[in-house]
Amino acid sequence: MNTKVRAHRTAGKGYAMFGFIRPVKAELRVKEADRFQQVYCGLCHAIRAEYGRFYTLFLSYDMTFFALVAGSEEAETAPPCRKRCDASPFRRKSCAETDDALRLAADASILLTYHKFQDDLADEKGAKRALAALLCRLGRRGYEKARARMPEADEDIRQALEDLRRLEAERCPSMDRAADTSSRMTAAVVPRTGDTRERILHQMFYQIGRWIYLVDAVQDIQKDMEENSYNPVVLRYELQTPDISAVREPLERTLERSLADICMAFDLLSPRRDADLIRNIIFLGMPTVTRQVLNGTYQTNEGRGKHGSL
Repeated sequence: MNTKVRAHRTAGKGYAMFGFIRPVKAELRVKEADRFQQVYCGLCHAIRAEYGRFYTLFLSYDMTFFALVAGSEEAETAPPCRKRCDASPFRRKSCAETDDALRLAADASILLTYHKFQDDLADEKGAKRALAALLCRLGRRGYEKARARMPEADEDIRQALEDLRRLEAERCPSMDRAADTSSRMTAAVVPRTGDTRERILHQMFYQIGRWIYLVDAVQDIQKDMEENSYNPVVLRYELQTPDISAVREPLERTLERSLADICMAFDLLSPRRDADLIRNIIFLGMPTVTRQVLNGTYQTNEGRGKHGSL
């Protein structure tokens, strides 16, 4: 069960669970750090209960954050339970009880993950394409179940990926147009309730998708230039080398624009549960990752390789 999955394809970038969205542990109270871990483990168990072990391999911090936000309107937090899992078979670990927010996050995780497999299958070659085909076969049954639960989200994600492929084929230099596809994918899994909360969450996760896409594009500049892969940041600024020092300031501004909109949407939500934990992630964690990616110091899972470790 990985904290970050980046099955990156040579033709370009779609949304995947990158692990960029995480709290700053040093600024968390002990109970908040415990709560994040409990929701992470709770999401793993929710995925396993509904979809089996296969999809737990693609568990991420990003969808843990989604579960926290999706359940933030609840007034109370159920006491955690203790369960064993494949990562901890001998010692029971504290985890959040499965609720509507965790079920929603589980369904959304399967949709996004499977479409990533499909995206790789369409664009990869050789061994990578064979792996994508295998993952599609293994994940098909779970995907069909998730699609039946979220048909509108599934169609929106499918359309966004088709638009992304077209932009990649055109070598489109517009960062906003390319990032819009990722934005629409993350916004697609927001529950369709028709109320003010849906509109706020839609805006929030649209901007989160935009931020993820652009942060990942910046992070992958050197790799994409070496492989001649599509990268709208490289094309937009006509970069000849991976050095972004000359364009760091405008990149920071465009990323901060999304962060500001995310913060504004969060304030409009008036969350009742996990507010301080979510605030840590949005106001501290995401800006920290932004700075680290721009200055070249970002490390996956802060340099640690432990399953589920903060």
